[in-house]
Amino acid sequence: MVSKINSVETRKSEIRYVTSDPKRMLGKWVARRALKTWVENFKDESTGDIVSIERNDILLERGTYISQDVLTSINFMMQEGSLKEVEVSNQNRQGMLLENHSMYPYKAVAKINDKRETFLLYATSIANALVILVDYIELNYKGGFEITDIKAMDYCVVLVDKLKPAENYKYEIDVAYLKGDISMENFVEATCDNITDGNPDADNSDDENKGTKKFYQIGAHVIMHDDKEGDLEEDHTFIVHTVSAVRANMLIEKWLRDNQEKRYQESLKHPERTFVKYQINSFIEESKILSIGCFIPVNFSGVYNDD
Repeated sequence: MVSKINSVETRKSEIRYVTSDPKRMLGKWVARRALKTWVENFKDESTGDIVSIERNDILLERGTYISQDVLTSINFMMQEGSLKEVEVSNQNRQGMLLENHSMYPYKAVAKINDKRETFLLYATSIANALVILVDYIELNYKGGFEITDIKAMDYCVVLVDKLKPAENYKYEIDVAYLKGDISMENFVEATCDNITDGNPDADNSDDENKGTKKFYQIGAHVIMHDDKEGDLEEDHTFIVHTVSAVRANMLIEKWLRDNQEKRYQESLKHPERTFVKYQINSFIEESKILSIGCFIPVNFSGVYNDD
């Protein structure tokens, strides 16, 4: 006796199509939400410009079973012109994968020639991160590889230290002094070991580790002060590629102030709005070094975000 194998519903067994024939809709499920769409124009009182806004009205929700009663409603909507066609399926699929178009940091692990490599990259989703990672590894590594892990780095900002190493900085100071571009006093201040102002590469790490960049995960407590508004306090997480935690905090403060300045410049276009410029200070509450070997450039990932 041959046993009957129960069929399993998957994408491979789905029959899905778009039709305007009511007979082909009966007994099926709505596979895609059916909308009535139109455009409304109104006048912007602040500028006087005519602005067009697209409006939508849901006619059929995804997952609706098309019974004889529902089909009667569909026939009416098609006759009045609010509905032209319906996408249907032989399976009741009500779940909907949400699309994200913003890029967030992900940590990924790949096994390349039996060696574990860890990557940090920006992507819109795990699937997007996988495509970016495969492309980057194919271009920059030799041999076979497999992706073993991809994980979202929730609620953090990645900063990359692009300032020049201390040795290059000191070399440029020497050249500037010899050319007469800076005074003796400024030369001494810039090159003394116990002077850190103007030398962002100075830190308190051991000499043998000085200048070696690592990925620091910083839990930062940010205090924003204004004499009238008082204090605002926030906690943020950053991943900073730099030489020390102290340097990382300096870059965090710079990033926060630069972002405030951008928002301030944007606010100047809207004088009716009030913008408060705060004094911003960041304090390290937690710091640890992450085992990340490579940060995939954002502009590399951005090519896939454009898709």
